[in-house]
Amino acid sequence: MTDGTAAWNKCSVCKTPIGFGVKYYKCSVSTCNTTRFQLQFCSVDCWDAHLPVQRHRSAHASEVVAPKS
Repeated sequence: MTDGTAAWNKCSVCKTPIGFGVKYYKCSVSTCNTTRFQLQFCSVDCWDAHLPVQRHRSAHASEVVAPKS
């Protein structure tokens, strides 16, 4: 995503652009995915980095595909 193409959104941890139609990860915990507070991660490692901050008891990374355009 560094070639100047448009990005759908950015990773919530490392701020790497997430492109259209690309797989990304969301936290399975509902408080991380409200309408006003959406977290998305470019990799499982970035998702894993947010766990100590959020202190989830039981969570997993859900693989999702970004919108096509």
